[in-house]
Amino acid sequence: MKLAVDFIIITGLVLNIIVILGLIRVKNKALPQKILIVFWAFILITIIHFYAKLHDLELLNIFTYIFQNGARLLLAPLIYIYIKSIFLTNKNFIKKQLFHFIPFVIYLVLYILPVIANYFSEPNIFGYITYVDLYFNQGLVHDAYSICYMYVSLRLFYRINETLKHQYSFMSEKDFTWLKKFLWSFLMVVLVDLVLVFSKIIFGYIASWDGFITVIFLIVAMVYLGYYGLTQSTIFLPDFLVTENKTKQNISVKAQQEFDNLKMKLELLMKEDKPYLFPELTLRHLSEKMDISERKLSMLLNENMHTSFYDFINRYRIIEAKDKLTSTIFDKYSVAGIGFNCGFNSKSSFYRIFKNETGISPSVYKKTAIN
Repeated sequence: MKLAVDFIIITGLVLNIIVILGLIRVKNKALPQKILIVFWAFILITIIHFYAKLHDLELLNIFTYIFQNGARLLLAPLIYIYIKSIFLTNKNFIKKQLFHFIPFVIYLVLYILPVIANYFSEPNIFGYITYVDLYFNQGLVHDAYSICYMYVSLRLFYRINETLKHQYSFMSEKDFTWLKKFLWSFLMVVLVDLVLVFSKIIFGYIASWDGFITVIFLIVAMVYLGYYGLTQSTIFLPDFLVTENKTKQNISVKAQQEFDNLKMKLELLMKEDKPYLFPELTLRHLSEKMDISERKLSMLLNENMHTSFYDFINRYRIIEAKDKLTSTIFDKYSVAGIGFNCGFNSKSSFYRIFKNETGISPSVYKKTAIN
């Protein structure tokens, strides 16, 4: 059993370092990436702590204990600040977020450091630590604290996810689904730990291996998210997420003419090449086909054509779907199959978007057209 846990922890250490190095190597790192580096560094310290604990490495165990014991008081606020930094960065952003770490600092001063001091002293310098351990369930408080922050983070993410529609053709595509996976994965880790804490309270047992169960789930989540992130070109920091929001400026006649030409070029591209049939089409892909920057294409869609990339692409997909639903050539295709053939990446998104656009489902549309 120890060998298996050791293997998982070492694997987690190696892959965690790879993730951190992958983030460090990014040139011109923006604030969200810097926060991610700090976040993964704390994850690394936590894993190292359990490695030291497993192998009875006393000094390393004590050193990493400083951050590991209060990890949930650090990681949960970091996740919230990370999400917030993506969408709501402003002047002196970090300074304005430092108050989120006050609980950790208090816990560090009043509990963690005294525990370490007691470890090296005889008799104990801080006698109240014994009473805290007996009558105060720290794990329960830490988990509740983390869940509150994860809830706020998820709420923030879903509240402003309309921003993503201006950049991607599907709300569930890779480059921003990672953010959702990131939040839910770490929430699941906290919930696992909470279940273990309640088990201890209800059944009254004391087991040092509970922490290893949580860290194994943490490693699994970290490995999945790290691999998923590093294998995507823009996943850790999609370009549009670090573009500052700017007020609309008056467009000159020359600029308007340029946008009119780009609009014609875009419509011709959509008609002839049909890039919308590609399920994973992104703003970047389309801008490369047009040989213009993502920002210029975004301006063309949002400010000139008064639409989002999401709506623009799906409008073409719906037109394509209408044609195929009424075409005898596609009689052998299922309705869902036609949706996939038109660039939708799931049956549910096809039905939902089609109904929003036409007022009826694809199946009803097909039957009505035939009759």
